[in-house]
Amino acid sequence: MEKILFISENIPDSTKELLCTKGFSVRKLRKESSLPDAVSSHADMLIFSSSKALITAKNYYNSNKDIFEGSRVKCSNDTFGNVYPRDIIFNAFEINNTLFGKTDSLSSDVIKLYKKKVYLSQGYAKCSTLIFGNNAITADTGICKALSAFGINTLLINPASILLPGYNYGFIGGASFVFDKYVMFFGDLTLHPDSAEIIDFIETNGFLPIYDKSCPLTDFGGAVIDKTQSL
Repeated sequence: MEKILFISENIPDSTKELLCTKGFSVRKLRKESSLPDAVSSHADMLIFSSSKALITAKNYYNSNKDIFEGSRVKCSNDTFGNVYPRDIIFNAFEINNTLFGKTDSLSSDVIKLYKKKVYLSQGYAKCSTLIFGNNAITADTGICKALSAFGINTLLINPASILLPGYNYGFIGGASFVFDKYVMFFGDLTLHPDSAEIIDFIETNGFLPIYDKSCPLTDFGGAVIDKTQSL
């Protein structure tokens, strides 16, 4: 079965090559003009993905059908906007059949998938959070508190040293993604001031960190693995 991975068109060639060695068919996401330019090709802004569905906006799908070829995509009539919170309609994540996000601003197609929901004041929930197994890493204190209360083993880190051109800094969730037992980072994780704690936390919980040391740690909007082929 083809391992389809959706990721920003802005990733460096070295990162794409590393992903290909892990068996992924890399699909580069093009920019969406109605989103802020700096994040307009970010997977965590353009797509909601979980064990239940793969969802994007109908307008984006219609303009990029070639990217989604072979995937079972649900198209939402909800539209993007370039002013917060209209830009975060898919920026949420699932843990144990529970939806976490700024639920009053999410796409109705995402909301109706879940009976259980946890409201987060941080609209960029998916960007801000790295989830692996029953563990999480975030620099957002509100998310850390909510996940800890939910029983998720959570590491709180400094909100620094992750690049996101156009902004003061990026987010850990946008600078990483998880597959199998790997936690992959986009860039050199060792440049982060909390790198030793992050690496120890990941390894202690049974995962292996990997990263591309040829570029600085950068928020490219994470990556979305197509899970619809197994639905």
